[in-house]
Amino acid sequence: MSKPVLDNLFGSKIRVKVLKFLFRNYPADFGVRELAQRIQESYPATKKEIQLLREIHVIKKK
Repeated sequence: MSKPVLDNLFGSKIRVKVLKFLFRNYPADFGVRELAQRIQESYPATKKEIQLLREIHVIKKK
């Protein structure tokens, strides 16, 4: 599956990067700032996507 398809399916490239990173590094825990650095995206944009994923119960805060 190509990246544009995943971006369209999940709504944003950052959301795809967050999910891919978390699934590849499960069960490790990461803070938003560290996650943003690791996926090479801005902190505010990453924080927004994390909040959206929490709201729909895809990820949870520890």
